[in-house]
Formats: sequence, structure tokens, C-alpha cells
Amino acid sequence: MNLVIPSVFEHLKTKCQVLVNGLVCFKCVECLTTVENFETLKTHLKSHSAESDFVCFVCDKLLTRTNILIDHIRSVHQKIRDFSCNYCTRTFSTVYNLREHVNIHTALKKHVCEVCGQAFVHKGGLRSHKFSHGDSRFLCSICGNSYKNPIFLKRHIRDAHTKPSKSICDICGSELKSENMNKHAAVHSTERPFVCTLCGAAYKWKKHLVRHQKNCKETN
Repeated sequence: MNLVIPSVFEHLKTKCQVLVNGLVCFKCVECLTTVENFETLKTHLKSHSAESDFVCFVCDKLLTRTNILIDHIRSVHQKIRDFSCNYCTRTFSTVYNLREHVNIHTALKKHVCEVCGQAFVHKGGLRSHKFSHGDSRFLCSICGNSYKNPIFLKRHIRDAHTKPSKSICDICGSELKSENMNKHAAVHSTERPFVCTLCGAAYKWKKHLVRHQKNCKETN
């Protein structure tokens, strides 16, 4: 399904708009700070980046920083992959992911298999490879299938036996576990049922209220 997803800042700008004496201002989602323009608000939000949860408005995933949220939406939901590998045809959504991938082509392969001589960039790659030389079999306790590599067994159990039931959000089209759908619905709701008894600030999620009240008590 192709989703029409607004940018992070478009969504945040709409969400934070408030009227103060008839003028459009912007209120911080994490504290009571209200500023006159959106650029000032974006600067202010950085003061919360070490402690705040930024919620993806598409899938409800919690992330710790605004830039991580932006990368998440670009790569996962908008499928934007601007960074291309010069050694192969693969593309990536962030510079970091591209750099990690390029190591496959350029990094020194110092982890060498003593059985066959095949070399690997990462120690984990060698560890996984060694199972190909052994006689051990890893048995699925559910269906009896066996695998030489425990990673393959884990993948089999995940895909064949524990795949969760999914539901589709009627508003944004996100595919989520059925048990998470009610929680996800709060992303699209304007209701803020969790109200601070100290200052009246309201939140969609109880954990945000608990964190806010803790900060209120520390500053009073």
C-alpha cells in the first residue's frame, strides 16, 4: 500500500499550533514552553532530546531524537534511499548505513576460518560460518525441522510459528500487531486524557504524564 505521509515537521507544526491572544503560536509537546514561531520551537525541542520519546505518527514507534525519527520515517515508511554504494547496486536511507555496508567491500577481513580459509569482516560472520563445518543439528521443537545454524532455526521459528496476527489502521494504513492497534489509535486522536494535577498539562500517554510530573516536582 502506498501511503501519503506528511513530513515530520509538517506533522509537528500542525500538532503544536495554539492560539495566544488571537495569534498562532507553537507549544512544546514536552513542557509548557510556548514560542511565536516554529523555527524557535524546533531549536527548543533539542533541549529535550536526551530525555524525550518522539513518537512516529505512522506506526507509533518511540524514538529518542528528532533526527532519528526523521531517518525512521524516510527509510521505513517513505522508502527513501538516497545513498548509493559505489561498489555495487545497493542503496541506503542514511550515510551511517551506507558506511557500514561499504565495509563489506573495503574493510580488512581479519577473521579467518581455520578450516577453509574463508575470511570475514566481522567476528560474528565467522562465528556463524563455523556452523557450516560442524555435524550438529538444531531441531525445531514444534515441527521437527532441523538446521545446521541456530540463526536459521531462530528465523524459521519466527516466520513459521510465531508470526503475529496483523491489523490495518483505517486512518494511515499502518500494519500492526492486533494487540497494539488500540494504543496506535491514540496517535490519530486529539484527546489527551492524562492531565497533570500540578499544572494542567495534558498528554495522550500515561508514561509521558508520569515523566512530566516528575520534572514538575523537581523544579518546584
